[in-house]
Amino acid sequence: MMRKRQRNKARTSDVILLALGLFTLAFIVAMTVIFCVKGSVPDTLIQYTLGAGGVEALLLAGIKISKVRAGDKPGESEDTYESNDY
Repeated sequence: MMRKRQRNKARTSDVILLALGLFTLAFIVAMTVIFCVKGSVPDTLIQYTLGAGGVEALLLAGIKISKVRAGDKPGESEDTYESNDY
């Protein structure tokens, strides 16, 4: 029962990646609509938006690396050791 609860619990990094993916999808759709209506797209806006996404991905990678170096194992939490209800 504990394992099922842990699988359903979303990690913060997963939520951030999902939000980043949804934003990127919405941004691509918006740029496609702007291109169809205006005939051109704001190149600077695209450059800065994709750059910000790259910075966020780099920060998430840094968080993951720091957790690995600290000895945290993926999927391990304090709830794992409370009980073994099967």
